[in-house]
Amino acid sequence: MTYTPAMPLRPFGDCPPEILGGIRYLLTDIDDTLTEDGRLHAGTLAALERLAEAGISVIPVTGGCAGWCDHIARAWPVAAVIGENGAFSFRRQGGRLITAWWDNPVRMRSRQRHVLGVARQLLLSHPEVALAQDQDYRLCDVAIDHAQAVGPLDHYQIEAIIDGFQATGVRARASSIHINAWQGDFDKAGMALRLLGDTFSLTRMQLEHQVMVVGDAPNDAPMFATFRHTVGVANLSPYRERMGWKPAWITRGSHGRGVEEIAEALLAARGG
Repeated sequence: MTYTPAMPLRPFGDCPPEILGGIRYLLTDIDDTLTEDGRLHAGTLAALERLAEAGISVIPVTGGCAGWCDHIARAWPVAAVIGENGAFSFRRQGGRLITAWWDNPVRMRSRQRHVLGVARQLLLSHPEVALAQDQDYRLCDVAIDHAQAVGPLDHYQIEAIIDGFQATGVRARASSIHINAWQGDFDKAGMALRLLGDTFSLTRMQLEHQVMVVGDAPNDAPMFATFRHTVGVANLSPYRERMGWKPAWITRGSHGRGVEEIAEALLAARGG
């Protein structure tokens, strides 16, 4: 499924009630979508809890590291979490954590070591950046920090680093804080489709009508291209000309406040 990008973005308040009432799965980015300045605010967490209680499954889809995703799957009110841009999914089943890898994990770890070598070479040419502070907790990809503990870098510097990875055959995409790099044919959208099909048994028609996606940055573009009902939080606006694929709607609120706006609309459409 690939959808034509919506231009211009429509206000999320115009999303028809018949669409909102059919949503059963909310797939959301984390950094600068659920969070702001790295913090998850209480109101946003409460909105996720209310969605879960109403029968809407929340699935974070993030470039975040495996260590972070382990905690999210165990402690947050979520049905599952997809991490490292689609390398794996985690979900809680009773007291156990169930992991689904995109590929053989030994092969993925070997590829990560290769990408880490490429990244270290690029760092020699780009001393203004550094490996992300959570790199030691990553299982499959490599993250370069451009706006978390360093920077922020401008668009041209970020593109130069991405081009450096791609010149060696390594895939790379920018989030609002990191450049994620990996080898393999996975991305956020590919693992989301696999998880929804294999674990939650959604049919093609259900994928069309029951899933809503929310994000804020260029690495969410594959999700916006793949799913029908897509929303950007307001702080997506600076990236809109570089997205490739854009969401159908955009919220009034930025960051977690935008997600709270989405949650309120979904809950209202289900009768509160």
